Amino acid sequence: MMQIINNNFLPKANGHYSTAIVSNNNLYISGQLPIDTNGNHHHLAAFEQQFKIVFDNLSLILEQSHSSLNQVVKITAYITDVQLWPLFNSLYAQYMGEHKPVRTVVPVPELHYGYQLEVDLIAEVTI
Repeated sequence: MMQIINNNFLPKANGHYSTAIVSNNNLYISGQLPIDTNGNHHHLAAFEQQFKIVFDNLSLILEQSHSSLNQVVKITAYITDVQLWPLFNSLYAQYMGEHKPVRTVVPVPELHYGYQLEVDLIAEVTI
């Protein structure tokens, strides 16, 4: 059975997709950009601030869905410059702690609204 997660705490998706869906005890979260819970865009913010907003949003969705960062199975991150990889890796290690889900980091030429980071993930949910 599939359940669409109602995310009243984040801005609504701007496209024809769901922010998060639970299916078969797995949570799938669509790509999150650095848009804060008030709908403010942070494309001019430093990469570190963009990272924090993205991972704070992911944490909120995980919590709302009865999951947590420690239950993340796979993360895909899109960064706009391969030079950001070491910084991303450092921030990621701080945020994730000892938990090491599988991960893919994809350098891309650009992201929507001029952002430097977008992250999606898959996690287990606690029932």
